[in-house]
Amino acid sequence: MVARNPFDPGRQPGGRPPAPGRLALVQAYGNAFWDLDAGGVDEWADLAAYRAWLAARGFGATAAEEDRAAAIAIREALRDLARANHDDAPPPPAALAILDRAGATARIRFGAEGAVHEALGEGHAAATGLVLAVVAEAMADGTWSRLKACPGPHCGWMFYDASRNRSSHWCSMRICGNRVKGQAFRARQRAA
Repeated sequence: MVARNPFDPGRQPGGRPPAPGRLALVQAYGNAFWDLDAGGVDEWADLAAYRAWLAARGFGATAAEEDRAAAIAIREALRDLARANHDDAPPPPAALAILDRAGATARIRFGAEGAVHEALGEGHAAATGLVLAVVAEAMADGTWSRLKACPGPHCGWMFYDASRNRSSHWCSMRICGNRVKGQAFRARQRAA
């Protein structure tokens, strides 16, 4: 198996541009709940699938079931923070607590000032350590607030808001935006 770039965010709904640079790893991690290419299958549905995701990104397949459970909790916490970014709300304390606990055990090598952080180890430890390091970098440089989660029902896709005024609302207007607006229009028509 040829390892893909760990910072490859994968295909984006509606052709939306992905998160830039290293933040694309966080986007890919947060969106592993729904593999667009496989028809909406959770990329971490079981331990074998999680190990395959890690190996495909070049981290190595070292992971146990409790690591997969921790990764899912981190993934959902990141998506909760991205939802808060979408609504300009304060970060949910429960999500921050999950990331704090994960950060307490993450093995990260800190770069000199201005340098990027790197994860130590392999497999689950390397992936989660690097994700947490990139989140910290993005929070420090201001790009984190542009990573949002789509509010569409049955969606939650993490997308990067590249708009000048940070007003992007949907993962894709053609997908979730039109669907939600159409449902609201039909509801108003029925009520009238």
